[in-house]
Amino acid sequence: MTEKSDKNTKGRPKIQLDCEQIRRLAELQCSRGEIAYVMKCSVDTLDRHHKDCIQEGKAQGKIKLRRAMYRNAVEKDNAVMQIWLSKNYLGFQDNPATEESSSVLPWEESKDDSK
Repeated sequence: MTEKSDKNTKGRPKIQLDCEQIRRLAELQCSRGEIAYVMKCSVDTLDRHHKDCIQEGKAQGKIKLRRAMYRNAVEKDNAVMQIWLSKNYLGFQDNPATEESSSVLPWEESKDDSK
């Protein structure tokens, strides 16, 4: 009898990918296809084995961008960024329309006024 090998010899050899590089590319908001191209693997391989690295990188990139935008608006007193942030985060509008200003006022004549 022969002993079974611990290693599975069927299929392709497993590719080793650098999770840190994948995270840095995702932080730059690269698409999964772009990351796969740089890493010389398939998108399916990324999805199967490195989904967490990609999600973490994308989240970190968004946090860095939000921090830079806030710093630009507050510390550098950039009015354009202040306006953009106020519209997107505070719900401000250029032309606010309230119910009172857009509705027609009711007109009622009282019985005493009809004389």
